[in-house]
Amino acid sequence: MAQPLQFDANLTEVEQLLDKVSAALLSGRATELEVHSKALREAMLALSGMAPSQKAVLFGHPAMKGRIEKVTLALARQREGMARRAVVVDRALAAVLPRAESATYAGVGKPAYRSSVARIYASAAT
Repeated sequence: MAQPLQFDANLTEVEQLLDKVSAALLSGRATELEVHSKALREAMLALSGMAPSQKAVLFGHPAMKGRIEKVTLALARQREGMARRAVVVDRALAAVLPRAESATYAGVGKPAYRSSVARIYASAAT
């Protein structure tokens, strides 16, 4: 069973890692984002594993409950922000590197060649 001080220390670690992930997101430093995101995930798993045994701490201290609510809100905001950023990056990539309009194979009955020489061979084969 985890002690209240250990739970508080883990919650503090999660709060600090959330700040580091946010800073890495804003600065665009991918390697730092990867490192801090992994550490945040591990810290969140450790914290969530402790939560069931710490109900008295969670419900007995309004300040602790408020901190957990702030962490929950911050995680939701980061998730939404990353989803929005992914859309912006996807649109920017589509502008720079347009997607192919047609598939590799045009389908049955459609000419597969665009040049005049290829059309001659394509029409002779049919």
